[in-house]
Amino acid sequence: MDRLNRREIEQILGIYAPFKVKDILIDSENEILTVQIEEQSNKARNLFSPNVKKIKSKKVSWHHTKTGRFNTIIEVEPTASTFSKNRTLNPPAFLGAKDSDYTFQLQQTILLAASKKLDSETICAITGIDRPLINKIISETDSQQQEKQVQSLLPLETDPVWRAIIKHEISFKTNLSSLKFLISRLELSCINNKQDPSIIQDSVATLRQFFIKHRSQLKSEYAQIGVNLENPAQKEQAKKSNKRVTLTAEHPVWDSILSGSIDLLSKNTALNMYITQLKSLYRKSDISTEEKYQIAKELLFYLKKNLAKLKPELISISRIVAQMGAVKSENTIPDESNPVWEKIINNEFVIESKQMAYKLLLVKARSNEDINQAVELIRQYFSRNSRLLENELRQINQQIAIAS
Repeated sequence: MDRLNRREIEQILGIYAPFKVKDILIDSENEILTVQIEEQSNKARNLFSPNVKKIKSKKVSWHHTKTGRFNTIIEVEPTASTFSKNRTLNPPAFLGAKDSDYTFQLQQTILLAASKKLDSETICAITGIDRPLINKIISETDSQQQEKQVQSLLPLETDPVWRAIIKHEISFKTNLSSLKFLISRLELSCINNKQDPSIIQDSVATLRQFFIKHRSQLKSEYAQIGVNLENPAQKEQAKKSNKRVTLTAEHPVWDSILSGSIDLLSKNTALNMYITQLKSLYRKSDISTEEKYQIAKELLFYLKKNLAKLKPELISISRIVAQMGAVKSENTIPDESNPVWEKIINNEFVIESKQMAYKLLLVKARSNEDINQAVELIRQYFSRNSRLLENELRQINQQIAIAS
């Protein structure tokens, strides 16, 4: 078919660069449309540019949603990047998993219909997809449900607990030799590459993936990061309880986000740009409390308005809120008027801490001539990092209890 027809097919099926339609085969008798696609290099190509290297692998094909009355098959000859880690994190809808025979779009279509309590016969009538394939998609999804539930409960890569484990900032114990070796290797890699912020992110992703892959061997380790694998009923109840929590603009999580003490590490460009704009307004020196409230309210409204596009960010915020509540119930941060802060600054009460950031901040606070500003500096640090300072907060509360 000519070039225009191929472009039309690309638009109909949602095929985009670096993929393009290579050839189109029509079997009118059996009503099958086979679309052969190929992956091109991302770099600008000229007469002397090499093609994308093909890996030694047979063509893979997936069933796709129907195109008119034709059953659609998508074929591709994989390259080295077709099933790479970066690609599988955000795969195109017109492709499928390497070991699957249906595209992600077809899978999502069938599962969405099944979630509406439609049986396979009704789904077949609506979509035109064969019932055996529908049953296979639903069956394979059900078999993976337990693993998905575990992954949904496991802290996201944005959760500070992973960095804290790698940097030994929290007490974490394991008897699994392979995990001990992995943490040591990741820690060393982070130390040797302090100037490269991507190293810590790669390390966090590697550690989290290890937890997912070896979950059956890590019951104790899961429990240490707040995930109980042995009591699914209790976990389900906890999830329902979390859903009933409604955040308001007064919640301190918005102040943490807008002041910059918490970074959602979102991959959503629109959200990142919007938060950057709000931060510039929120951090103005002459801003009032009411204006800060209105900015937080705008951010909350934006998140609610784009609920479907921001699920990872909302889950991350929910986890941050849960951590704030857990720490608050166990280790309440004393208010600014409590004399314990002045004792800390005047070295009358010494906190045993391994947190280098806290030690450096304490030096800065002690150099401040205004004791009130020094107290505010230290207390704000504890408020922002309460999860990582549980041991230090415990010492402070014990000191207050002794003094009283």
